[in-house]
Amino acid sequence: MRRIFWKLGAGLCLLCLCSCATVNLDTQSLTQPILMNDAKAGDYTVVDSFVVNDKAGWFLFIPTNEPAGDNQDYLADMLRAQVEAFGGDAAINVKIRVQNQPMDFVAYICTLSLYHTRTVTVTGDIIKYN
Repeated sequence: MRRIFWKLGAGLCLLCLCSCATVNLDTQSLTQPILMNDAKAGDYTVVDSFVVNDKAGWFLFIPTNEPAGDNQDYLADMLRAQVEAFGGDAAINVKIRVQNQPMDFVAYICTLSLYHTRTVTVTGDIIKYN
C-alpha cells in the first residue's frame, strides 16, 4: 500500500513539473497593418496606446478560454477591435507578453496542476496615416 501512495505522489510531482502554454498570433486575416516594431516608412501620427490583459486557462491540458484555445483568430480579432475603437489605420510596436502571476501559481498548486492559467498582455500604439 505504501508503494502505491509513493508512486501516486511521484506521479503527481512529475505532473506538477510539466507545464506548457501556446499563444498563437495569426494576422493573415487582418486588413490593417500590424507591426511588431516602429513603422519607419510613411508619415503617421500616433493616435493612442492600448493595453489588453486577459487570462489563458487550461484544465488537464484542454484550453478553457479564448487566449488558450485553438481559435487562432483571437489575438488578430482583438488587435482589429483596438484599431477600430481608436479610429486608426494600423497598430505598431505590438508586444505580446505571457507570464505567470503569483495567483496563477497558487491556483496551479491548489488544483494539483489540473488547472493552470497564464496572464496574456498585449500592448501597442494605434496610428493614423497622414
